[in-house]
Amino acid sequence: MSLLESCASIAIISTVVMFAAPSLIKARENYQLNAVARQVAGKMQWTRIKAISRNCDCRVRVSSPTSYVIECQSPAWRVDETVVLPRGFRITATASPEFHIRGNVAPTATLTVWDIHSQTKRVIVNITGRVRVD
Repeated sequence: MSLLESCASIAIISTVVMFAAPSLIKARENYQLNAVARQVAGKMQWTRIKAISRNCDCRVRVSSPTSYVIECQSPAWRVDETVVLPRGFRITATASPEFHIRGNVAPTATLTVWDIHSQTKRVIVNITGRVRVD
């Protein structure tokens, strides 16, 4: 392969990479947002199981824009775990979902996870304790 052919090959590869890079970066950001939302949903499911197995009420409470806590009541609310979101993500909530000993929830809530581009994923818990990511 001559020097001219090598330069042409590098130019073609560079052009393809230049057009593909933005979509790959966007896909990575979407994947990270989805992963963080699923982590929050998993912690909510874990909190529900904890409430059932310990026979006490447990809740998920947003403590700051970048963290939330899992608390159980025995007899006062006691923090079991503090979870900090990865850098660049924020969380808000409509309420603090409280899981009861039968697995149901009151009040129901929607936790919204935001990334640095203001894209969102919602983690919704309904009255039966079912947790889903929208």
